Amino acid sequence: MQKAYHVGRRTLGMNRPRGAINYETWIERCEPHVWVEPRTYVHNPLISIVVPTYNTPDKYLKPLLDSLKDQFYKSWQLCIADGSTVGARATAIKKACSQDKRIIYKRLDKNYGIVGNTNEAIALATGEFVGFLDHDDTLSPHALLEVVDAINRHGNVDLLYSDEDKISDNGKTRLLPYFKPDWSPTLLENVNYMTHFVVVRRKLLKRLHGLREGFDGSQDYDFLLRATDATKEIIHIPKILYHWRLADGSTAGPIENKSYADTAGRSALSDHVKRMNIPAEVLSRPDLPTNYRLSYAVPNDAKASIIIPFKDKVNLTKVCVESVLKKTTHANYEIILISNNSVEERTHDWLASTKDDRVRIFYYDKPFNYSAINNYGRKQATGNYIVLLNNDTEVISPDWLSELLGVASQPWAGAVGPLLFYPNNKLQHAGIVLGMGGMAGHVFRKLREDALTPYGRPYWARDYLAVTAACLAVKADKYDEVGGLDEQFIIAGNDVAFNLRLYEKGYRNVLWPFVQMYHYENVSVGSYKNAPPGDYEHSLEYYNPYLNYHDPFFNPNLSLDIEQVAFRETYE
Repeated sequence: MQKAYHVGRRTLGMNRPRGAINYETWIERCEPHVWVEPRTYVHNPLISIVVPTYNTPDKYLKPLLDSLKDQFYKSWQLCIADGSTVGARATAIKKACSQDKRIIYKRLDKNYGIVGNTNEAIALATGEFVGFLDHDDTLSPHALLEVVDAINRHGNVDLLYSDEDKISDNGKTRLLPYFKPDWSPTLLENVNYMTHFVVVRRKLLKRLHGLREGFDGSQDYDFLLRATDATKEIIHIPKILYHWRLADGSTAGPIENKSYADTAGRSALSDHVKRMNIPAEVLSRPDLPTNYRLSYAVPNDAKASIIIPFKDKVNLTKVCVESVLKKTTHANYEIILISNNSVEERTHDWLASTKDDRVRIFYYDKPFNYSAINNYGRKQATGNYIVLLNNDTEVISPDWLSELLGVASQPWAGAVGPLLFYPNNKLQHAGIVLGMGGMAGHVFRKLREDALTPYGRPYWARDYLAVTAACLAVKADKYDEVGGLDEQFIIAGNDVAFNLRLYEKGYRNVLWPFVQMYHYENVSVGSYKNAPPGDYEHSLEYYNPYLNYHDPFFNPNLSLDIEQVAFRETYE
């Protein structure tokens, strides 16, 4: 199947924070090596594994067959459709397959290509579920057992996917693990993150008529988009079940090997947009083959009320306000400046000199309460979109507002936030993970935006439980629906709690990396370090269901102690 992210020669060294364990150590500590306690299940479905072959070398075929024979779960069927053009090669494959009755082999009259050969293999399958395996890849011994375990725990599941890694061409080295989030529609519309190991209910597979011709190179991406459009019964198995070989000519290696995959992937995503009536244009990312982005249309009546609380610090606030006024391309907005107990003369001089009609100035001269100040700003707002913006931010992307409003206008969208950078261009915010650092942390913090980590790339659009209110856009009626910011919070934790209330209402909170801003973090507003004890207590009350590896958009194989993304060292 098509790779989930671009891996070239320059990216084989995955980010590893100082002091964190390496992947080899993680494998030794955290993966099952011997199955000691066989499980019994009420439901033991036959799982058909479909493999299209084409002149497959023995050095790849034997490990593939061995990985099936070594499965802890024995109720499987291997369906091979062989389009080999070399007679001797076809004979060798047929002989290897004849040794196990669970293997069904069909020699095709010609090579029908990756889509045609796969569909021929699907036609051989009789199992209740069908899994996809490439002819040069292998499965972990516990792969099918984990799939069956998930099927028994989630009876209605239609589609399952797992974590994965790469293996060297000689099969001796495992590297580049990818630990994925649970089902994330936004991420799938950015990149094919599901990839391997994918198992689908055969009824759904038949309803979708298998893979579609015309999408060679991204046929799996097209299939996954169609499948996830057809069902929401999707389960992620957070375990490495699939080993993707870095073979010559494989898309597991440099994408230049199959550059046509990028064009096919864009076509697949364009079909998804039309199928689901999404008001967006599909754009390629020229520097990132097989990565895409949706550019959402902004509703004609979209007016943003940008709420900026501040107390003095004129130089900082002025940079923020002027960057909005000078750079923002979306014209329909107002800035609601809220002075909270400002006392400096130059602050009042600056406010008196600010004559732009887009700027409205208010005074909230009560004891500081970040939530209450923003809720007061919302009451003054005339826009149908609310943008919370810290005064220690600076606009980078001129289209920042139209991009945020386009996403926030979608019926499924809750809070939408951008990538935020420190002045040194390292990341300050690329999404919030619950439980990270004990409460909530900014994953990818202090990394470059193109860093390759075991959790993927920071510059992918993703669904998260929360994004920071340092810059956050939301429809005004949704802001009101959840009661705005909880005024029990004085300084810290209010934005995450706000996001969680949106999430619990069924909305998706989104990191939109196509908007970028500078954030001079905590120059004007503090964190838990200088917050009253009540902020921590109220945060714990809101966050508790999602702590200790219960954030669905993170991965339990990764550490909650290190924001730069590291392997979890041990399991309890």
